[in-house]
Parts: sequence; structure tokens; C-alpha cells
Amino acid sequence: MVFQVNLLIYLYMAICICLLLFNLVYFARDFFKRKRDPEMVRKYMNKLCEMLETSGVEKISQKEEKFWTRKLSKSSGLILFQQAVEELEAKGKQEDIEKWVRNNRDLFYKLSSAYMKKRGMEKALMAYIIEQHHLCGPGARDPFALQMEWLVSDHSIYCRENALYALYAGGQPEHVIKAYHILTRMRIEHSSKMVTDGLLSFQGDRELLAEELWKNWTHYSTYYKICFVNFFRMISGNFTERLLIVLKDEENDRELRLAVIRYFRKYKYDKAWEYLCCLVEEWRESDWEYAALSALALESYPGKRTIDALKKGCESRNWYIRYNSAQSLGKLIDHEQKGKLIQNEKDIYAKEMMAYKFMGTEESANYAQTECQFRYCGTAIPFLTVRSTAR
Repeated sequence: MVFQVNLLIYLYMAICICLLLFNLVYFARDFFKRKRDPEMVRKYMNKLCEMLETSGVEKISQKEEKFWTRKLSKSSGLILFQQAVEELEAKGKQEDIEKWVRNNRDLFYKLSSAYMKKRGMEKALMAYIIEQHHLCGPGARDPFALQMEWLVSDHSIYCRENALYALYAGGQPEHVIKAYHILTRMRIEHSSKMVTDGLLSFQGDRELLAEELWKNWTHYSTYYKICFVNFFRMISGNFTERLLIVLKDEENDRELRLAVIRYFRKYKYDKAWEYLCCLVEEWRESDWEYAALSALALESYPGKRTIDALKKGCESRNWYIRYNSAQSLGKLIDHEQKGKLIQNEKDIYAKEMMAYKFMGTEESANYAQTECQFRYCGTAIPFLTVRSTAR
């Protein structure tokens, strides 16, 4: 029994020593790596400068191609190379570096083909390099674009995001269109915020891209249609007529129609005006979101019709509709009209919401000094009374 206990103690000590040795080796390796990396970056910078001085931006020789292939075949070397490139670009050599990379696309294509067979993070790194150097060119059969279109179906979000950004950097709408066809076909739902932000970073003609996305509208899933409507809202008011049809079709997804209402909040469209008013006035219990969001959108449509609709919205039994209607109404009428509207309002909940929201506007700050009170059940209630309970 004593022997077994001693054995366990010796085993535990051996494990501790191994862990200690591992940590020592790791820290030593990390220390030398941090000293070596800046030196390697300088060597890459000197090598690039030497090549630019001797052979200019022309295609490198076979010997030099083998050198770079060997050095950049590992992700650590590729990272250091990119750091060297960025430092040279910061020193004013950006144009020369870009020409050198374009003239040596074969080298980077060989590297990319090798990296596409590696692990996810290494594939994502290569996609980042392709984006940084705008290697995706025009044409449906561009080799880099084909690789990135294949990579967008990867399970890793890092691979998908970097591949999409590489396509955005190429500035070719047809490549982006194809990528989202693949995502839809594979039933992959990439982050909606990343999709919209990525489309906004497109380095070609964004309005042309938007038109191409609309031409292929029926091929995309509802999930991506919502992202595209958000993209349209950021860049162009040319989709009002087409999106009104989407809004009026009650068979469409709820979130898609709500995204279209947000579009009409930014881009005023007279033909959508009456429909937005109707959504506020005639809403179903299950569709209160349409009325609430339409009430906000109507702040972009000043006029008597809008004020009438918002007044009715303030009398709604849904708190959110009342809140948004009062907020938009406060932006469309002046100080005097607000006072009259509150005094003439008979609905207790509408009156309280108007008082609360109008008081929040700068032009109505003097209301606090007035004797605006109303009576409910025989008790004087201050102007700023707020009820959060819906009827």
C-alpha cells in the first residue's frame, strides 16, 4: 500500500515537472519569436525594395518565385510579409506594391490554392490577403473570385466574412451576386449586420450592385432580402416604387415588410403615404408592429392627412403605437398646436402620451411653467403624469 502511495506521489511530481518544462519552453519560444519577427519584417521589406529597384514591378523570376513560395507557405511567414507590405505602403510605395502584386498574380494564386486545403483560420487569412491586394478581378472565371465564391460556403464565419470582403474589394457585382446565390442555395444565414455592412463596403458602383441584387430578387431567401432592403435604404432612393409592391403584399414576411417601412421613413414617396396612414389607423391586434413603425415613418410626411392619422394613433389601445404616434406628431406641429391638441383631446391615454412626448421636445420646454392640468375622476392630475399601462 505504501509503495502504491509513493508511486502516485512520484507520478504527480513528474506531471508537475512536465508542465513546468512546457511553460518554460513556451515562454522561451514566445520570447525569441517576438525578437525575431521585427527582424523578419525588415528582411522582407529589404527584399521587396531590392526587387522593386532591380526589376521594378515586373513579374519575378522563377528563382524568386520559389523563394517567396517557400517563405509564404506558412501562415506565420504570410503574416510577416503582410506587415512588411503595410510598412512599405505607409512609406509611399503603395502604388509600386500594388503593381508588383498584380503582375505576380500567379504566385499568389499558387499560394491561395495551397491555403484553401488548410485549416479554417489559415483559409481566412489567405482570403484577407486577397482582399487587401484586390486580387479578385473581372470576369466570371477569375480564379481568385472562384476560390472566394467556394469559400463563402465554409462552415467558419471567419472564412465566409473574409471571402465576402475579398469579393467586395474586387468591385465586381456579378461575383457578389453569385456568392449570395450560393449562400441561399446552401441555406447558410450569414450575420445580417455583417451582410449589410459588407455590401456598404463594396468598392465598385454600389448603385449598380443594388440594381443587380434587385434583378435577382426572386432567387434569394427572405433572410437575405431583408439585408438587401437595409442596404438599399443606406444608398439609394431609387427603389420606392418597387418596394411599395413588396410592402403591400401581405403574403411577404413580417420582418421584410417592416424593413420596407423603414425605407419609406428615409425616402419620402407620396404613393406610400396613404398606405402608411392606413396602417396606423386600421391595424389588427397581431400586426401592431406595422402600425407602430408606420407611425414613426410618418414623421417624414408632413400634412393634414398625416396629423389626422397620428392623432388616431395616439388614441390606440397599444402603448407602442401611442408612443410613436405622439413622437412623430410632436415633430410635425408647432408649440401652439400642441397646447390646443392636448386641451381638446378627450381620450385620457392619448392626452397623457401627448403631454409626455411633447414635453420632451425643446420647443415645448415652457409647458412646465403653465397650468396645463386636466381632471380625471375628480382629481387634478399634473401635466407630466405618465401611464405605462395599455387599455
